[in-house]
Formats: sequence, structure tokens, C-alpha cells
Amino acid sequence: MEGQPPAGPAPLWHSQTADQILKELGTGVNGLSSQEAAQRLERYGPNALTPPKKPGFFAKLWAQLNNVLIFILLAAAVVVAGLQEWIEFGLILAVVTINVLIGMVQEGKAEKAAEAIKAMLSASATVLRDGKRISIDADQLVPGDVVFIKSGDKVPADLRMLQVTNLQVQEAMLTGESMPVSKNLSPAPERAGLGDRKCLAYSATSVSSGQGLGVVVATGDAAEIGQINKMVSEVDNVKTNLLVQMEILGRWLAIVVVAIAVGAFLLALLRAKEPFVDAFESAVAIAVAMIPEGLPALVTIVLALGTKKMADHNAIIRQLPCVETLGSLTVICSDKTGTLTKNEMTAVAVQSAGARYSITGVGYEPKGSFTRDGQPVTAGDMSSVAALLEGCMLCNDSHLHQETMPDGRQAWLPNGAPTEVALITAGLKAGLKLDALTAAKPRIASVPFESEHKFMATVHQAGPPSSSGTGTSRRIMYVKGAPDRLLPMCSGQLAGNGGGSGSAAAAAAADLAPLDVEFWQRAQEELSSQGLRVLALCRGEVGPEQDLALLNPQALLQRPPSLAFVALIAILDPPREEAIEAVKVAHDAGITVKMITGDHALTGLAIGKMLGIAGNGSVITGPEIDDMDDITLRAVVNDCNIFARASPENKLRIVRALQTGPAYPGAMDGDDDDDDGPPPGKEDAAQQSNNTNMHSSRQPDKHASRGVAAAPVGDAVPVTLARGTATTLSSSGSMRDVRVDVDEDPEEQVGRQVVAMTGDGVNDAPALKAADIGVAMGITGTDVSKEAAKMVLADDNFATIVAAVREGRRVWDNLRKILLFNLPVNFAQGTSIFWAYVIGFHESPLTAIQVLYVNMVTAVTMGMALAAEPAEPNIMQRPPRRPGKRLLGKLILWRCCFVSVLIVVLVLGMYAWGGAEGRSIHRRRAEAFNTLVFSEIGYSITTRFVKASALHPRVFRGNWVMLASVCVTAALQVLLTFVPGLNWFFAMPEAMGGIQWVRVLVCMVVVFLVVEAEKALVDPVLMPIVRPVLDFAANHSPRFLWLPNPKRMMRRLRTRKEA
Repeated sequence: MEGQPPAGPAPLWHSQTADQILKELGTGVNGLSSQEAAQRLERYGPNALTPPKKPGFFAKLWAQLNNVLIFILLAAAVVVAGLQEWIEFGLILAVVTINVLIGMVQEGKAEKAAEAIKAMLSASATVLRDGKRISIDADQLVPGDVVFIKSGDKVPADLRMLQVTNLQVQEAMLTGESMPVSKNLSPAPERAGLGDRKCLAYSATSVSSGQGLGVVVATGDAAEIGQINKMVSEVDNVKTNLLVQMEILGRWLAIVVVAIAVGAFLLALLRAKEPFVDAFESAVAIAVAMIPEGLPALVTIVLALGTKKMADHNAIIRQLPCVETLGSLTVICSDKTGTLTKNEMTAVAVQSAGARYSITGVGYEPKGSFTRDGQPVTAGDMSSVAALLEGCMLCNDSHLHQETMPDGRQAWLPNGAPTEVALITAGLKAGLKLDALTAAKPRIASVPFESEHKFMATVHQAGPPSSSGTGTSRRIMYVKGAPDRLLPMCSGQLAGNGGGSGSAAAAAAADLAPLDVEFWQRAQEELSSQGLRVLALCRGEVGPEQDLALLNPQALLQRPPSLAFVALIAILDPPREEAIEAVKVAHDAGITVKMITGDHALTGLAIGKMLGIAGNGSVITGPEIDDMDDITLRAVVNDCNIFARASPENKLRIVRALQTGPAYPGAMDGDDDDDDGPPPGKEDAAQQSNNTNMHSSRQPDKHASRGVAAAPVGDAVPVTLARGTATTLSSSGSMRDVRVDVDEDPEEQVGRQVVAMTGDGVNDAPALKAADIGVAMGITGTDVSKEAAKMVLADDNFATIVAAVREGRRVWDNLRKILLFNLPVNFAQGTSIFWAYVIGFHESPLTAIQVLYVNMVTAVTMGMALAAEPAEPNIMQRPPRRPGKRLLGKLILWRCCFVSVLIVVLVLGMYAWGGAEGRSIHRRRAEAFNTLVFSEIGYSITTRFVKASALHPRVFRGNWVMLASVCVTAALQVLLTFVPGLNWFFAMPEAMGGIQWVRVLVCMVVVFLVVEAEKALVDPVLMPIVRPVLDFAANHSPRFLWLPNPKRMMRRLRTRKEA
């Protein structure tokens, strides 16, 4: 319709002129009429974000109850209630309630991300309506409104600027750039990234200086922040492998428990001739005995302990299961500014006409030195360096001061523009004193920096009379800014090193030389090619006849060239020293580090080289990603570690491409015969073989750029995709590919990349939520990024992520040790009752109360000791854990069965021995109960080391919690056995005799020594026998028992079969 904003796809507002946009929006510089604004408000809706859909209370409750083990426990509770066993009923119900409450507390935190985005929007706006300037609620804005913005405002909608006056907008939350962006009116290229669209101001960004007038081009969900809000709402959280493996474990336990319970019921009913009710009660007792009721709580405790330890190292975990996922990371996609770098601009080089000086030290602390050609600068040369840097400190509006922090340490705090603070730090390193310098040469005039002319100038009173003979003080002007702007203003340059008499202000005309424009242009290009930001410094004298009141940018640009070019200063936000070391540790651990930044390509590449992650030196920019389809992006994403000028959608696509693209190229933890991952089907097995063949000649180089297998020039790099084909990428970037059938669900892919993504802005939220581990910044991060992330870095330091990976690997190891301990004990309890019926015992050796006590108290106490196990010495030299790796590999399954049989034999043996001695049922049950618990103690000690021997002094080191747990558990057994009332409650009213205690302690030692002997024989003797049996069982077990989402996979397989 004429005079209305266009329907359909949004135009490229940044590539059109202001007049074109005003015409297309049907508005003018005087804004809309109230009537037209009302019509457009009805058409487009309010300038607000669509709230996300939230699950209700009952949906969240069902999500926690929808678990096979919970269903079995609830069924057991109903049965024991029908049998009026109220104590057992109460205990089982308490177990279910605790587990559900723990899950409810952890549920649904990520959905708060969209709410945090909504809170960032502006509350009001100043607009032109009916030709008048009025203030309205920001949600009443419509496309075509003309809006005023000024310093301190939040931009209320996406604006195309019509007028700007020194307007700078802080867009870090959207683009990742730490510096405010200077806005102008010039259209940008159609393919320009968000950070390069200087004529647009985006909703929810902050105006840091200046003012402007703009026309609204997008509101609400159509605005850039609305698109991010939509992506956050649409992105599903990735389910962690721990949750998947616990679901699979639950299915297997349910089948085993039900099968044994039904067998026991039939034996009790048909062989032992028990009444139906008694036989049924026995079956329920076996089911309750075999279900590890304490396991969910124990897993939560282990994860919580890991969370606490990570928090001590500044990594705050928001979702407990993600602690384990950290241990299986294969890729860390990190932002640059403030994470890999200090976010403290640092002057790293000074180029004079005669020398280039390098500056050491990182950050704002004036700690560092100057070198020339790798050698320390002499005292004589330092005076020249100080003379060069005088102007940097005088032509400066920022400050740097030292303060004592609350923790007692001394910190240097900046006040002003980071670039200017970096110049002050360089001057302090050269020995200059800012206060003394400004006192000796006070400022008497200035031209502030503006983006239009790209320079700043100050005039200072130098003290001695000028050579003009007028008796007035000399006036010196310093100018700093973009080299291309300052070179035309210069007529000469300081000769040599610019040292002269040691003061640039005192340098005579003899110190000047003709301007060598080509030399300075070459020097600038060389420094810029290293990703450095280059500033030029010039100086000149201001004659007494010049009126300083008339000093302005135009006057300086129009005057004849008269300045002397002093130096070029190269500035960089350098890598953190600890980040460089952390990258090396990550590479040793088989983890690829990728940088995704909103900064320029050269800057990102320069930082990447310093960090050791640049790999083959390739950089992919956001506009280049926009031109790629998903297949092409999957093919190249593994072979590039630097992504620059990335938009929010680019970051999300990179994460998804990593998750669904080529499999991890090297060996992984879980590839060996006994520590296996999920059993592949026919298609998966063929794909794995294909992956192995494709990558056999390109093993990852952990010392170069982990995961970047740089091919020689001209060679083709084969890239295996998720399913069905290979794509060839030549070094020139050309693609040769065929159609790919890619699995939609990254959770179900074998050997896929497990991705962590860091971020601090709103633009990072979709990628943070989509990543396996989203990592938000605690200091600079927005609430949006923190709510979307699963982990928050309190110190914004990349090294903290690597420390968290180490803790994640330790947590996984300890969870396996807990299962290795917990499952044999539970199986021993249930099968003890089962085999008692098989053998023909008329009474159960263990009561339901005793079984629940072992499950909820003893197992948890000893399990917590294993949760406190320190990390293995080589934990960060292992490759990443294979996605889908089972909690229970063949070795652990064998150990569980072996130990379970061993404990059953001892428990039933002691129970039968007591019967042979004519002891009462109570004393026999007491001996069986204590044999079970003390066997657990002996087994828990040897479980600290899965394969290494516990017959070593190391068993007494590293874990004081184990010793405490052993003492507490043993003391509790003594109390339960001898304290009146307690022993009656636990069906042991008669105390055990001395010989019975001896037998119990001997059983504890037997378990310890037999398992130690099994460790020595397991690899050379036992596993070659057991492995084929377990392989046969795995290959012939129902496929759905191994799948993370059996219903969805069955539907997919049926669809493929029909196709």
C-alpha cells in the first residue's frame, strides 16, 4: 500500500540512503501523525518481545517422575502400603520425593534468558509526532517514527540514523566489540556484518556519547534483539550424556529387577510353598533391594561437590549434569575480548623514523620494558623513547590511577578510553610522570576527538620564550589520530630516533627531516597486517599570532602542512598469559580451541597466532558464513579456528555445524575394547569405518592447533560428514560435494564434536543455549547470556574453562567408580534373597529395613568417599571422552557381576554357617547384615583405583574422606548391632558373638584381596574370556535398550525403511 512500510522480507536498511528509507517507510523528518501511528501500531503490534512458552508445574513434575526407576519405586510403595508395611512405605516415598525435589530445583533455568532480554529494552522514547517532540512509552513506537537519542539513552528500536553529532553507541552486547561504535550516515555494503553497519543503531544498545536523530525501521520481534529472542526461544537445550546414560541404565536395571523379582515370586510360591501374600512381599523386597534408591541422590551429591570445587576456581555451574559434560569437550569456541585477552588495550610497539621499539608487559599495570631488535634499550635511548611518548600522555583525556582493593592487592584502574589509557601506561613504563608532565606543560586549548575527522589535538604552554622575540611562552601542539589523516597535515618528521636533546618539545629545527610518506605508510601497513591498531603522533608549534579560540578541526585541516611526524604507536588487546598456557593444556587434552569474535579478521588472526590456535592461518568472516549453506559450513568448520565479524546467527550456525558435522578426527577415550561407547547399528558401523579411513592419515596435531589438520598447499582435505557422503575441500577453498543425509539430532550421533561456547552479550545467547556447554562471562556478561548459559565464569578467564574441564573429567571418573561400587552391592542384596529361595532357605537373610539402610545410608556414605577422589595424574593427557560413552563398559560390567557373586557367596555363607551352629534367626541376620556392610567397606577401598593396585602406600594418601567414611560406617554398624531399640528396629535384637565378628572382618579382607587379585588377572586372562560373552549379549539385546531416545529412533528407522 502506498505510504506504508513494505510487507514481506525486511529490506536491507543499512545499504540504502536516508531519503530512500524515508520514502519506503512513508514518513518524513517531521515524523508521523498520531492517527497514522495508531494505525501502524494496530498493524505491527507493540514494540515488545513475544514472551516464551513456559511449562507448567505439572509438566515439570511429570518430567521428573517420567523415569523407569521412579515408576518401580512408586509401584513398590503402593504394594508395601497394601501390605501395611508403613515404615518401608515412608522410606520409599521419601526417596522418591527427595529425588523429584532435586530435579525440580534444577529444572527450567534456561527459560529465564528471554525474560532477561525483555528487561533490557528501553522504557520510554522521545519522538516527533504531529511535528512536535514528545515522550512516549517505548512499546508504542512503530516503523516510521522519528526518534531522538542522546548520551545515556537506551536505543528504543532499530533506527536508521538521519542526523548524528559525535554519536557513539556501545554495541558489545550485539556485536562483541568492546569499543563504542561511531555512527555516521553513509550506507554500508549489503553484505556488511552487524558491526559494520555504522548508519544503524540497534534496540537495547546504549548511547555512550553524542546525540542523533533516527527513523524506526524495526520494532519488537522484527528488531535485531527480537530475532535473538526468537532464536533463544527456539533453541532446545542439549541433553547431557550423563542423563542419557542414566536413562539407559534405568531401563536395564528395570528389566533385570523385574525378571529377578518375578523369578523369586515364582520360587517362593511354587518351591518354598509360601502363601501368595508372603511370596509377593518377598518379590517386592528383592525389587526394593536391587534398585539403587540412593544412586540418584548420590549422583546429585557428586555433581554438587564438583560444582563446589569449580566455584572455588571461579567456574559457577548453573545446571548440575553439565559438570560431567565438561569432561567430554572436544571443541571450545571462545570469544576474544576479555576471555582470551585481558580487555586492557596495551601499546606493544613504537615506530620512530630511526628505530622500532617493542614494549613488554600486558594490561594497564605500568610494568614492562622497552627492547630494540630483541635487546634491552640503553639508558641513553630511553630518553629518546620518553621524548617520543610525551605527546601521548599530554594529548590525552583519560587517567590511570592505583588503588588498594578490598582484598589488599594494588590495582591500576583506568578512567576513560582504553586506547588513551594504553598510551599513558606506555609513558609510565618509559619513566614519565603524568602529574609532573602536565604541571610543566599545562594544556591551554584542545580539539576533542570526533569520528568525522579521526584525530585529537591539544596545545600546551612550554615555558621558555619563543624565538620570535615577543616574550610570550612557546606553545606546542600535539596531534594524535589515524595515520592517513595526519600524514597530509605534516611537512616533516623528527630525524633519527626523535631523541634530540631528550625532549620533543625542545627539539630544534635541526632535529627535523623531510617527511618520508612512503616509509610511514609501509610501517603502518606492516603493523596493521599483524592485527595491531596503529595511531600516529605529530607535533608542531603554535605561533603567538594564532587565536586559540578559533582552533577547531576545520581550521587544522585547512592550514598548510606544518606538523612534524613523531611516531607510530601500535596497540593491541593482548592475550592473557594464563590463557596461552591454558590453550597448551587444552591441546594436550585433545581439545580444539576456536576463536569467534566480532573483531576484524587481521586482529583475530594476530591474537590467534599469539595463543597458538591459528592453525593453517585461515580466517572465515561472518559475511562468508552467510554465503555458505549448512553442508559447506560443516565441511570447513573443523579446519578453521578463527571466525571474525561473526553475527548471532553465525555463532549459532557454527555451533550446530560442529555438532552435526565431521566426527572427531583422532582416538577418543572410549574407543578401546572394554571402555566402549554405544554399540553401533549396521549404518553406524559403516559410518564409523568410513570416519576411521578418512581420518587415518590426518591425526590431530595437538601442539599446533588441535583439530586443525592443515593440508599442504594444493592438497585436498577429505571431510567426513554426519552421514552418507564425503566432501572434499581444496586448499583454495573450492568445494566438491554430494548430497548428505545428516542426522537431525546431535545427541544421537556417534563420535560427534562436543562443543563449549563462551559469550557475554545478548548476541551470544542462542549459541550459548545450543552448545553442549554454554559459558557466560560473570564480570562483563549480560543477564541474558548468564541465563542462557550452563556455566558462568566469575573471572571471565579462559584458563578457568580448562580448569573446569579437568574437574569434569574427574567427576566422570568418580561417577564410574561410584557405579562400580554401588551396583554390585545392590545386586548382592537382591540376589542374596533370590538365591536364598533357590537354595531352599526358609527365611530371608536380609530384611527390607536392612536393605533400605544399606541403600540410603551405607552406600551413600561410602559413595561420597569415592566422590572425593582426586583426579588421576594423567587426566589432562587423555583424549576427550567419546560422546555416548557408556557409564558401564565391559570391564565395569564384568567387575560388577564378579563382585556381586563374591559378596552373595559370603553373605549366604555366613548366614548358613550361623544356621549350622544353631544360632537364632536374629543373630544369623545380624551376621549376614554386617558381612554385607563390611564387605562394602573392603570393596570401596579397592574401588578407589579401577585397575591400579590398592596394595600400595597411595591408598593412604589423597582422600581423607575415605578414611572418615570407613570409620563412620563401621561405628554405625556397631551401634545398630548393640544399642537396644536400634537393634530391634533393624531385626537384630540379639547381639553377635565374638567369633561372628571375626568372620565378618575376615570377609572384609577376603573381598579386598580377591578383587586385588582380579585386577592383576583381568587384562591378560579374564577379559579375553569375558569380552566375547559380553559382545554377544550386546549384539543380541534389543536395540531400543541402548538408544538415548528409543521412540524417536524407531520412528526414524521405520521412515528410512519405508523410503
